[in-house]
Amino acid sequence: MMEIISQYADLVDSLILAARKMYSFRYEMSDGGNLSMRVPGKDWMIVKGTNVAFDEIAISSLVVTDFEGNVIEGSCKPSKESLLHGVLYSALPHVNAIMHCHSPYATAWASDHDSLAFSTHHAREKLNFCPVVDTHSYVVPREYFTTIVNLFQENENLKSFILRGHGQVTVGKTMREAVYLAELVEETAQISVLSQAMKYHDEKGF
Repeated sequence: MMEIISQYADLVDSLILAARKMYSFRYEMSDGGNLSMRVPGKDWMIVKGTNVAFDEIAISSLVVTDFEGNVIEGSCKPSKESLLHGVLYSALPHVNAIMHCHSPYATAWASDHDSLAFSTHHAREKLNFCPVVDTHSYVVPREYFTTIVNLFQENENLKSFILRGHGQVTVGKTMREAVYLAELVEETAQISVLSQAMKYHDEKGF
């Protein structure tokens, strides 16, 4: 019996709904990606278990850990990025939810750019700034934690970043907000990729 997790049915429902939405949009395929929510009033989080696909997330595949990644409840090993999530929760008290997915356009854009180009006024207003961070790894190493935290501390309105060769990360006060931001990052990247392709097409006279 998952006694602790069962006390937070609203958080569990938000996590499951968000994961299935991202999977249905094909923003996360296979068993990668991760998401988590802060447990109110405690230095704990509920996080996806490792090697669990977004469309398979259920109460049995969620884990309660502290911000150091130590398991408090759950039979699964926590997601590989749980340590980064813990660091962000510790450093950013206003953040209650984190979404990380490998959406294709955002990941493609990050391969050759240092920040996301804002192709719409809406994106600029909502995202403000979305940097690209190259950690040279498929899991963010500890030595890059400070770099990422500093980005948030130096940019008060920062809500997202993209990991080069990896995927995007969004943070929010709620999981609903983090999901909407992830959708906006991917939409913005898609428009930017298409705009860049059209510009190349015109320059080459095709």
